[in-house]
Amino acid sequence: MCSSSSLPSYFAPDRGPAKYFHGRKKVLMDFSEILKYSSQNNSGLIFLIQGAPGAGKTALLHECERLARESGWETAEKKMYPPALWSPSELRKSLGLRNLPKITQGSAQVSVPGIVKAEVSAEWVQATTLKILSTGKKPLLLKLDEAQTLGTKNKPPSNLASAATNVLDAIHNGELDRPVILIVGGLGTTADIFKTLGISRFEGESFVELDALGEESERAVLHDWITKEGRAKGDPTPWIDAISQETHGWPQHILSYVKPVLRQLKADNRAMMAEGLKAVVEAGCELRSAYYEQRARDFSRKQRQSLARLIANVPLGEGLDEENILESLTKEYGPDKAGKLFGDAQHSGILHKHAGIYTVPIPSMRDWLVDNYSREQIKFPQELQPRRSMHGRNPEIDLGGR
Repeated sequence: MCSSSSLPSYFAPDRGPAKYFHGRKKVLMDFSEILKYSSQNNSGLIFLIQGAPGAGKTALLHECERLARESGWETAEKKMYPPALWSPSELRKSLGLRNLPKITQGSAQVSVPGIVKAEVSAEWVQATTLKILSTGKKPLLLKLDEAQTLGTKNKPPSNLASAATNVLDAIHNGELDRPVILIVGGLGTTADIFKTLGISRFEGESFVELDALGEESERAVLHDWITKEGRAKGDPTPWIDAISQETHGWPQHILSYVKPVLRQLKADNRAMMAEGLKAVVEAGCELRSAYYEQRARDFSRKQRQSLARLIANVPLGEGLDEENILESLTKEYGPDKAGKLFGDAQHSGILHKHAGIYTVPIPSMRDWLVDNYSREQIKFPQELQPRRSMHGRNPEIDLGGR
């Protein structure tokens, strides 16, 4: 549990490019090779990065986008949102293209940047979207973050679902008139959602399960923040040692501790003192807990207690099968509500699927949930014991995401 801190709590942003980026070398090397191959062979694909909340997916997407620009690829001028896959006006907007005049197709009109009316056919939307993607002299990189929302609030409209599926299929199979790559980031449900959209297979190098940073990369990030941004005086090793015990290699957690670091160093005239470090750890712990509260904000206390009891007797590094989880939740909520709670826990990042089993992906998030909401542990029958997970980081090796 976190104790109260003498430092005020404040928001620590976890979106956008990382100011100090280290690690993920294998992912970036693989992506660079894919860029080269696609350019030379006029092909394309969907490159999927999925992982738990706070793993650094958004920062990695920005690094991949930077590599593409440096390789001569065209990138979107504005943030791309899921409707760009089935709305020509949204796609043109993200690419920074001029709006089209009103287009008449039979009795239907499409006003850009208006909304495509229901009577416009999916075939017209598909053909127009594919034409926009195919038109251009340079290879094109599209970047889509938070892609798990394609299965929830950004699900394609039923009358345009076939258009979205066919556009994704054309990109993934390199069927456009120029190289086009769609790089996607999302939570652990993203691959399953793309399967419902017709994309069920990803080549090994184009599918990334992002875990915590390796120890060497995590320490390098902390070192840069403390010495370059904080301009600390002296050896930062004791501070890096203490903070890394709390951050577990998760980039979002690193940011939770970085802001108190910078404030404390400023208050202490850049000196790294023991009392200052204590205040930093306490403040970072509070910000970390606030982040977990944000992830769980849509869950009632009873639902949090149910999830906490479910995992309370599962050792760190082990997980549960889907059947175990649903059987337990069904006893409390019935099959329909149990299925919804299970799905919501995945969409929020509280539960994460890895190697076929489900875990709370971040050790300190698991502790937060159990410490605050577990009143009793659920005992599973002998045949339904928790299974060991390969999820987690190797402290000696950073394979670009592990």
